[in-house]
Amino acid sequence: MEEQPGGIWRELTREQWFQAACFALCFLAFMLAEAAVNARAALLFGPELVNAAYALGLVCTGLGFLSFPLLRKLIRGERGRRGAVLFAGVLCMISAILLLTAEQAALFSLCAALCLLSCGHIGGCVYYNHAMTFQGSRCTGRATGVGMALAVVLQFLIQSVFPLDAVFLTSMIASILLVVFLVSRAPWDWMLDDPLPYSAGNETPRRTALVLLSAVVLMSLVSGLIDGVITAFDSAGTYDIYHGVRLFYALGLVAAGWAADLRERRLLPLAAACFILLSSISTALLSSPAGYFAGVALMYAYNGFYVIFLTVLFCDFAPRTSRPELWAGLGRVARCFTVAAVVPSMPWLYDVWGSTALTVASCLLSVAVLLVLVPWIIRSGKLEQRLSPEQALEHFCQSCRLTPRESEVLQKLLESDDSLQAIATDLSISVRMVQRYVTSIYEKTGAKSRTGLHQRYTRYMLDNR
Repeated sequence: MEEQPGGIWRELTREQWFQAACFALCFLAFMLAEAAVNARAALLFGPELVNAAYALGLVCTGLGFLSFPLLRKLIRGERGRRGAVLFAGVLCMISAILLLTAEQAALFSLCAALCLLSCGHIGGCVYYNHAMTFQGSRCTGRATGVGMALAVVLQFLIQSVFPLDAVFLTSMIASILLVVFLVSRAPWDWMLDDPLPYSAGNETPRRTALVLLSAVVLMSLVSGLIDGVITAFDSAGTYDIYHGVRLFYALGLVAAGWAADLRERRLLPLAAACFILLSSISTALLSSPAGYFAGVALMYAYNGFYVIFLTVLFCDFAPRTSRPELWAGLGRVARCFTVAAVVPSMPWLYDVWGSTALTVASCLLSVAVLLVLVPWIIRSGKLEQRLSPEQALEHFCQSCRLTPRESEVLQKLLESDDSLQAIATDLSISVRMVQRYVTSIYEKTGAKSRTGLHQRYTRYMLDNR
């Protein structure tokens, strides 16, 4: 469907604006927590153990993400689910205060683990809400990328322009409070309820799942190779990774977000694969102060595409699975565990093998990413033949990104004058469910009424004869 200039932002609903802000704040809270843990670990344990602390923190974050679908399955009531998120928020804030003030290594370790675990749980909730709120949206990438980029800029200001512990702690707690508030007061009725099924079968597409997970694991290995080296340099005070060069991360996020919304998501995997190949030379540039800035800038630009890839594509994929609350954050989980497996040994490997060997390893992994993604991109990018009238309805549903269930309701709306009650009876579902489907159909097609829906469909058929 054609888009009016600038209209894509006006298409964001109130719920999507709320969710985009919530997602950006959650990302900011996570980055601040991670930076705080690494900085305190350097003081309490010494620079040589920061990578190990970073890896354990990633494991805790990944477990936190997994705890969300687990608790959601165990806790069925809305009150209990809201209570779990509120408890995670309180635990995150208390542990954040203690980890920034603790002088004992044991207390710090416990508080850091609890902070990142609870932060991961909140993140799992936010990612799930993001997937369901932006389901079928044509501006998921831009809303996500711009929000995350603003979070990176805020982190840069907090850590560089106002480098005070009080400001840092206040910013972190404020971010967590706002995220918990937005989650608990979400203005849509299904957030704490089980979602409507994507389709009658609602089975997880295994091939797509395997491609996405394989790509994220391989990308994370490349990211971990570089991340482990620069984290060690930063903790030792050799270089600073949180000052001006970090703004390239924001640029990468914005660029990747725009790429994600082009050509039905097909451009994002290709762009990410190209950037990962370019970033392979980052490790070779880290050996000298002159090349360090360029190397880290490349790494951050690549990370922007990599993070948008594992966020947007998994959030797009999650609603089509049988467990959307698990799949929405599974890209982040795969990233956490993969990077955690690589990071601790990187300083030692860098000293023993040097930058050349790690650059070769990065290139080989980048080629593996291309081998995984390119066939998938080609399959999804096959040119479609000119539509016959019989294919028009199906293609109209696909162009509007309607789910199979929504397509069934749309067909009833277009082919008959039946009331919603009659449609509900015919489809063996409740009237309330039909109303929710109709609301979603109107949002995705841009129609305001049943008559407007007929007009849009007729115009689409005329344009594609």
